[in-house]
Amino acid sequence: MEQAERELLETLEMLGEGELQRFKDKLSEIQPKKRYQHLPSESLRNANPTALTDLLLLFYGTDYGAEVAAEVLRAIDQGALQLPFILMKCLSAGGHFVDRHQEKLIQRVSEVDRVLKLLRGHTLTPEQYQSISTGRSNVEKMQKLYELVPSWQRDQKDWLYRYLLYLALTETNRDLVEELEGK
Repeated sequence: MEQAERELLETLEMLGEGELQRFKDKLSEIQPKKRYQHLPSESLRNANPTALTDLLLLFYGTDYGAEVAAEVLRAIDQGALQLPFILMKCLSAGGHFVDRHQEKLIQRVSEVDRVLKLLRGHTLTPEQYQSISTGRSNVEKMQKLYELVPSWQRDQKDWLYRYLLYLALTETNRDLVEELEGK
């Protein structure tokens, strides 16, 4: 079983019976992207988590299936369960989002202080937070933040820290992130 399939199955298994039904109901309402088909209602109706995982991957593939699952989880107020899908998305397709868009993020992230606060304690030490916060402009603060990224890779914790950075960016700069992702 691939990691994406396992993550999706484990997430769906965490839903209670009521939430699973809400997930299936909302999934049946989702308008898929142009080249994808709606999931058959009759297949969704009685699907258990394993069958639902199979349907999502069969009809939508790994990447889009994870995106749809995350969208449905947000729609039914189970957003905390979508985190594995965000991680899969930001680590796929041509390198990491944070690396692919470094220059644009440095130039255009508008609420750097909020991003730093979200990262403080999880990713940034108090000293790093203080050092970055002293920057005079958002651009200078983002440049200082990006100076830390290579050391995160050396520590083999890249996936965690970039995941947290990605979440911080999507919470405070959603429009910019969606533009860079091509949505």
